[in-house]
Amino acid sequence: MIFQTSFYKSKNLLLIEDCEPVRASIKGMLQQIGFDNITTVSDAAQAMQLANKDNFDFILADFDLGAGKNALQFFTELSQQALLRIGCCVLLTSAEPRRLPVLGVIHGAPDAFILKPFSYVELEKRLAKAWSNRVKFRKVYQALRQHNYKTAQLELDPIINAKNSTSLLALRLMAEVLVAEGSYSAALKLYEQVIQQRDFSWARLGQAVATLQIEDFAAAELLLIPLLELDDIRPEALEWLACLYLRQNNIELAIKQLVELLKLDNSHLAAHSVIASSWLWQGQPDESSKYWQKLIQQYRFSAFDQPDYYFALTRIQLEQTLRSKQSDFLTMLKKTVDALAMMPQKLINEQTEPVTAVLRARLMLLQGNIAQAKQQFLQLSAEKVVAEPAAILDMARLAFALGDIKNSEAYLSQLKQFTPQKPDLTGEYQRLSAEFLVKQELQLRTEIRQWNQAGMEQAQAGNIPQAISQLRQAFMFMPCNTALILNFLQTISQLPADRTLKALAKLAMVALEFSNKTAANQQRLEQLLPQLPEMYFD
Repeated sequence: MIFQTSFYKSKNLLLIEDCEPVRASIKGMLQQIGFDNITTVSDAAQAMQLANKDNFDFILADFDLGAGKNALQFFTELSQQALLRIGCCVLLTSAEPRRLPVLGVIHGAPDAFILKPFSYVELEKRLAKAWSNRVKFRKVYQALRQHNYKTAQLELDPIINAKNSTSLLALRLMAEVLVAEGSYSAALKLYEQVIQQRDFSWARLGQAVATLQIEDFAAAELLLIPLLELDDIRPEALEWLACLYLRQNNIELAIKQLVELLKLDNSHLAAHSVIASSWLWQGQPDESSKYWQKLIQQYRFSAFDQPDYYFALTRIQLEQTLRSKQSDFLTMLKKTVDALAMMPQKLINEQTEPVTAVLRARLMLLQGNIAQAKQQFLQLSAEKVVAEPAAILDMARLAFALGDIKNSEAYLSQLKQFTPQKPDLTGEYQRLSAEFLVKQELQLRTEIRQWNQAGMEQAQAGNIPQAISQLRQAFMFMPCNTALILNFLQTISQLPADRTLKALAKLAMVALEFSNKTAANQQRLEQLLPQLPEMYFD
């Protein structure tokens, strides 16, 4: 025994293994080693629930966990949500060799990979080594958890200089810390020094990524393309090559890399998001909608179900509803409401609730529930919890529709200034999305002015049906704009009572209650009201 039995008795261990006989066998080994506090589960979903409320010192997980997420995906999710204790050791097991990511140790990486079958002696040896390394790097990971990169570097220096079995890992960490703090040239120099000593695949990939970050795109491409031939880093090389092409706004080449990446990892959320959104960026919302629907059908209720699928689909259908013909409006609106309601309850949490709420508020507005939509907007504005580009635009659109131009401009300014947290594939996706959304919003505001102007010109020319069509389109996006409402009411007052216009007319009258009216607006309204058919007041 490397450690005393009393050491293991004081530790909590989570064992994740989907095969019951193997689970029982490994639990027996752990008890033989000295563990008393052993929690066993069969899949990642159960493990995630426990990780939310229990603190484990060790997690031992089989790589393949049947249907749902594998152990590596489970570990990644734990790391992203900061659910792992800094000192927790994570060991993965499998009956066959598995590829593990070569970049990303800064965010934490599995401490060991154990090939089945193994003895309790081998298991104890790997557990003890993992714990010893965790102790050595504890202060490093504490600093990284706080994004204190300078302190992390100071803690890594003596480990590197010790030139022992942990020095290489410390060197990898140092290079990634330099990248994380934006010291790309220093990171590139360090990777090149490592490559001069030994041709590590992680160093070659790191060299390419650092070169990309200093925006030497031609050199980065030359470094990345040969890495596609290396099985152990091919997925990451494809991802970073796609990132490079996105940085250059070469969407077509980026998509080609992501299609290849999905052949190796079909549950890669960022890759799916870029491909689905690329259709939208190219002006093909129907194709984008089909892609999101395919993801929902494929992953609904599985471990890979994501709220972004439902949000993206809802936004596309909401835009199509706003631009639909009057005869199609109610059908389209119901379809959009159903798309958002389709999202499983398990996906609602502190991060997704505000996004869901602002989308609901936009739908409330179209349903005529202006007071509720306004109340929801005021609550979300006070909490300031929306930070993702599409959700920021949702807030800008909601404020604009409510006639709150000041807040709408503030959110649009926030979107224009949006900067991704990380310069990776997700970051590039967010950057391109923000740029597209800003462009789309500015174009929409131009369209609204054109619709209003064309509507009034058609009304003056006596083409009332055409005038109503143009003004209605502007009104759908800006229902609480007093001048626009009055233009619409003035136009429909020139026609006999029309049941097909009744709902729209009533919505306009309700919207007037929540719009800011000048004295001139009020006077104009008083002149208009007697001219409107009584049907519109029922």
